[in-house]
Amino acid sequence: MQQLNYNKRAMKHRIHSGNQWIYLLSLLLLAACQSNTDSTQRADRSTTLDTLTYEYKHFIRYSENLVRTTETTDTSYFSVSYPVFPDSVVNDLVRASLLGSDTVSVERAAEQFIEDFDRFMASDPFPRVWTSESHARVQRITPSYLGIVIDASSYTGGAHGNYATVFDHYDLASYQRLSLDDIVARPYQNELTAVAERYFRRQEGLAVDESLEDRYFFDDGHFSIPDNFALGSDSLLFLYNIYEIKPYVDGQTALRVPYSEIDRLLTDRGKRIINEIKQ
Repeated sequence: MQQLNYNKRAMKHRIHSGNQWIYLLSLLLLAACQSNTDSTQRADRSTTLDTLTYEYKHFIRYSENLVRTTETTDTSYFSVSYPVFPDSVVNDLVRASLLGSDTVSVERAAEQFIEDFDRFMASDPFPRVWTSESHARVQRITPSYLGIVIDASSYTGGAHGNYATVFDHYDLASYQRLSLDDIVARPYQNELTAVAERYFRRQEGLAVDESLEDRYFFDDGHFSIPDNFALGSDSLLFLYNIYEIKPYVDGQTALRVPYSEIDRLLTDRGKRIINEIKQ
């Protein structure tokens, strides 16, 4: 196998069905870890807190079944990378983000993807290489907050593959997963949505009363914000993944809402975390 010239390209910006990206992301995150250590990269934050010190690990596994064409010989692979901390509880949180479960082992998740391909190849007269990549990285980290971003992509046949970016948030003091409700209290989220729509319309070049039904996939043409968000140094970032509000060809849509516009809507916890991020 070492003599073969495997193509280890990342399959990006592909999806075969407008209704499948959420299902695919769940599948990717379920199939997201373990096998042979490939490389590590140490990132040391100058602090005495263990949670601020971590390293990146990269794992990759290949199928032993080869896909041969007139031009190439290739095989399916599963690749993942993620940060590892001295704190085992934080590691459990990161693993749960990758796998979408805190009970599935990383070994089994990797094996499952390859096993699925091997069964597919055995029954398909014209098999194609499958690929799965899931890479988690630290987006923001403070003494009390950890923000993780996961970029997941895969190809399992069809015209193109699937990809998505997902943000997860954790309170390191309590080891609790955070949602938007922890940053902006639910009673104030209608106002947050109104502010976000104003910025969305400005970004998209839409008039204040222009319909959203023709160009976007919002339910009943009513603007909404996604649950998928990130905390930046000066703004709240909302990310719509492919097919969420636009056709595949338009890709992802990022929307930033400055904190200065929504400071009055933030919870005390939200303000504390954002102030730490700004420092």
